[in-house]
Amino acid sequence: MIKRLAAAVAAVLLAGSARAAGGLDPAAASAAVGAEKALAAAAAPAKDSSGNETIWVSFARADIASAPDFPLKSPILSNEGAALFSVPASALPLLSRFMHERFNRCGGFFAYASKAKAAAALSAAPKARASAAYTLDQQAVAGPMMAKVAEPNLRATIDGLAAFNNRYYTADDGVAAANWLKDRWQELAAKIPGASVALFPHSDWKQPSVVLTIPGADKPDEIVVLGGHLDSINQWGGAEARAPGADDNASGIAVLTETARVLADSGFRPRRTVQIIGYAAEEVGLRGSQDIAEQYASAGKKVIGVIQYDMTNFPGSGDSIYFLSDNVDPDLTAFLGRLVDQYAGVHWSTTECGYACSDHASWTRSGYPATAAFESTFDGMNHNLHTEGDTLANGGGDAAHSAPFTKLGIAFAVELAKSAAPAPRTAAR
Repeated sequence: MIKRLAAAVAAVLLAGSARAAGGLDPAAASAAVGAEKALAAAAAPAKDSSGNETIWVSFARADIASAPDFPLKSPILSNEGAALFSVPASALPLLSRFMHERFNRCGGFFAYASKAKAAAALSAAPKARASAAYTLDQQAVAGPMMAKVAEPNLRATIDGLAAFNNRYYTADDGVAAANWLKDRWQELAAKIPGASVALFPHSDWKQPSVVLTIPGADKPDEIVVLGGHLDSINQWGGAEARAPGADDNASGIAVLTETARVLADSGFRPRRTVQIIGYAAEEVGLRGSQDIAEQYASAGKKVIGVIQYDMTNFPGSGDSIYFLSDNVDPDLTAFLGRLVDQYAGVHWSTTECGYACSDHASWTRSGYPATAAFESTFDGMNHNLHTEGDTLANGGGDAAHSAPFTKLGIAFAVELAKSAAPAPRTAAR
């Protein structure tokens, strides 16, 4: 499979090599020229709206060094930690598939729309992370909310998103799925005074991100972020390929949606602003979360904590929640353990994710404290991801494994944002 993927990537690169100079391994190109016609057909994803657009991608040098069959050679730029290449946009699904098959990883690279932006990111010094005191003192508020988490609601969101042909970032269905989510979240926001939902457009592709904002009562400039990506991908195809993405990542969006529902139905009013975000274009280099995190950093927004949900519903390693141990804030991650112990009622452990493996890495790189919760160890993760087999039925048929993640999301929102005193109720006239 790995050799087939490397040859497939090389075939796509060969087709675009006149533009994507410095991106093609000659040996892999030679192998691709002699590949079977069936492989060539599989290697050519459906043409998307980006056409022959060139994308710049960075990978960890450690990953490149450990993979002799890595299909990209001669980086344009590199530093001690990462190397930058140019590729046609049509190669992105196959590169993502290669990283999954070679490293058992979802993701594994950052993608950029311009060489200048990519070079700036590669040369930028690591940003100092904001610090915050994480205290657990909201049990009276958050505790009663835990019993309100409902598995049928989680399952309904997964089913609703998986019903789209795919949620690919350049596909019409990717846009439709974002609008579907916006409508669902607007129904919940209507129950919360001052709450709003907006699409967050991205200039370089069609699919928007979705942002639900619950304004803080007395510290509105301090922001607590709960996020997960809404897009899906079939890595042998593009904008036309079937990619239900039930686990990756309709399950994460289901957790966010049920978290928002419980907060709304419980009458929670935060002191700090809470934002719940469904990111576009995660599967092709964390592009949506990068855009948002960079804009927040440029605007000087104060984000005190970010949690990422990327795959929550496949019990590949038992009843546990796994916290990612790399590209995260260690203090915030340790605090998650306390929240699970207090509220979620399951075991927890840690697992390593790797370079640019999900949207928390975008926030970390922009200098914000971020953490992430995952469904299993990476050896035990759902191996139907990025295929048409990523369905709820193939993941066990229900959403029970996502329920503790939802309890963690509620606790994260309440314990970081803190509860404001309820507004006095006006007697009915």
